[in-house]
Amino acid sequence: MKLGEEKRGFALSSMALLLMLPALLLVASGLKMIESGGETSSIQILADKVNSAGKNIAETIKLMQERKFPITDNTLQSLAEKYRLTTGLIIEITTGNDYPLWIRVKNTEVNHYPDTKYCTVEKISPDEWKYSFEDSDAEIGEAVDFDYDEPILHLEKIGEILRITIVAYNSTYSSDIYYYKSLLWENVGGIGQAHVGETVEIEANRFGLFTLINIEVRDPGNMARYAENILIT
Repeated sequence: MKLGEEKRGFALSSMALLLMLPALLLVASGLKMIESGGETSSIQILADKVNSAGKNIAETIKLMQERKFPITDNTLQSLAEKYRLTTGLIIEITTGNDYPLWIRVKNTEVNHYPDTKYCTVEKISPDEWKYSFEDSDAEIGEAVDFDYDEPILHLEKIGEILRITIVAYNSTYSSDIYYYKSLLWENVGGIGQAHVGETVEIEANRFGLFTLINIEVRDPGNMARYAENILIT
């Protein structure tokens, strides 16, 4: 059944309102924080603003998913642009389709995900992949060499099993390796190259390939940063 012009206009207006309301609320909360600046440092106010923007964007996307709004690259870029114009922050929202492998760097408590500049995914064959991570992070002032070997993970789908092997970890840092929310390895790498060469096997259809929305919010001076990833099922 086709929507009439009035109903179609109402649906589009509702969508626009959904995309704009969080940003408008964020401006109000930002002004309130500035008013209380005597009690909070300017850096903390900036961090709160970045954190609030990131959480608002994440909640908006989750609400869109819950209400079955179409989540497309155009929709996400429109959302990012509205927040950029409203807050003056740098907003990046990207998507990718990969297995949900990611790392948490123990030394800095930074998370790095596929389809970001800190992880490359190479498809070696129809059932074989290489995930290569960086454990340094430019957003917190670290020098990044982008040699993508901290760690290198080899994935192979064998029937209903996904075999994951740590091929290398060439860094003095160490990281925890996750598959979605499940911890696969703890304290990988470091001076002793802990866990390098080890393999785990999990059910390949546990999540399968998925769409991951990467949200990154930071201020123009790179003093505060927020990052979150949302799994779209």
